[in-house]
Amino acid sequence: MVEYHQMLATSLPPVTLISGVGLLLLAMTARYNHSTNRVRQLLRERNSIAPREDADLNNEIEFIFERASLLRKSILTVVLSATFSGLQVLAGIVECLFMLNLDILKLSALIISIGFLLLSTIYFVREVSLSTKAIGLSVEHR
Repeated sequence: MVEYHQMLATSLPPVTLISGVGLLLLAMTARYNHSTNRVRQLLRERNSIAPREDADLNNEIEFIFERASLLRKSILTVVLSATFSGLQVLAGIVECLFMLNLDILKLSALIISIGFLLLSTIYFVREVSLSTKAIGLSVEHR
């Protein structure tokens, strides 16, 4: 008979990682939604002054679009991290149910999950850095 506490103990670390990743995903999604809404607002503003060009407005749109692109990559990689954490949970449960040794699979899923999390963090830091640069440019022009 499968020991319930053994299955629970095997699943706990990856499930905790999934919870943390979920909070990170929530923050990234909020930033992404704000970026896309701001680009739409600026595009409407640009269309309202259509006959003339506003270089500052175009630069702001470019910055925000680049930020949204980095956030999209960050969101994708954090979702992949959660997917591999889920695979680790599944492997642990299958291992307990069928008395298999899936340590290599679980370790691989953990390493890949953490790798995607690190990549996501790099994208996120780049986005925050770009956001700070854009704010600095806005302050200089005002």
